[in-house]
Amino acid sequence: MNTFSTTLACMLAALLVAGSAHAQDAKQKPIAIHSVNVDLPASTASFPPGPGSDVAGKCLICHSAGMVLKQPALTQDQWKAEINKMRSTYGAPILDSEVETLSTYFAGISQQQQSR
Repeated sequence: MNTFSTTLACMLAALLVAGSAHAQDAKQKPIAIHSVNVDLPASTASFPPGPGSDVAGKCLICHSAGMVLKQPALTQDQWKAEINKMRSTYGAPILDSEVETLSTYFAGISQQQQSR
């Protein structure tokens, strides 16, 4: 066997040993998956009545009314952007035809909160 062949054989053997050791390490570290329960505080807040409050109820799938109502004051255009982000990124079930109504409703709430 010439020097090149010997060197190549040694390199291949080293790779096989290293790969085998890595595979054994991976087998020794199983991933444990388990369920957890989280108790969240009950929310007593609700959306104020008005045009759009029925659509706002769809937000309760993921958010409490209190969480939404405590957001910084946003303009209608800013609310539209937030609503569309929730629709496109997170799959919020808000229809195209409901975006205008909902953004108007939330912008109105924002204005009321600023005037307090």
